[in-house]
Amino acid sequence: MKKLIKRGAALYDAACVGLVLKAQRHSTPLLLLLGVVLLSSGLVEISLAQGGGPTGSFSEAAYEDDLVRNSVANLFKLLEGAFGALIMVVAGLGAIVAAAMGAYRAAVGMLVVAVGAFILRALVSLFFGADYVDFEAT
Repeated sequence: MKKLIKRGAALYDAACVGLVLKAQRHSTPLLLLLGVVLLSSGLVEISLAQGGGPTGSFSEAAYEDDLVRNSVANLFKLLEGAFGALIMVVAGLGAIVAAAMGAYRAAVGMLVVAVGAFILRALVSLFFGADYVDFEAT
């Protein structure tokens, strides 16, 4: 009986060592497969075409975006006024000083900030297709 138990333990040890060696050798594909299985099993409910599963939709609320539009318009108003001019002047002077000291990456970054403050409204309307009118509290 002891020989049988020792032989079973030796076979078990050999199987465990072989399994660990194979798992170490193929660890990257195994982890990729594990990640794909976890993601696909966890996102099944969310990825339904009509959204929401048996209840219909995840979001039942109607969203009113007037406050967001008004705040974005006020930010544009600030950036196109004296504050935007201040940002442009400071970034331009910083770019000149940085270029004179040899920090050309910082100079290019400051030039991007200066030009971005100048054309921000045009870029937003180009990318998002909305013209944000100034909000005037009446």
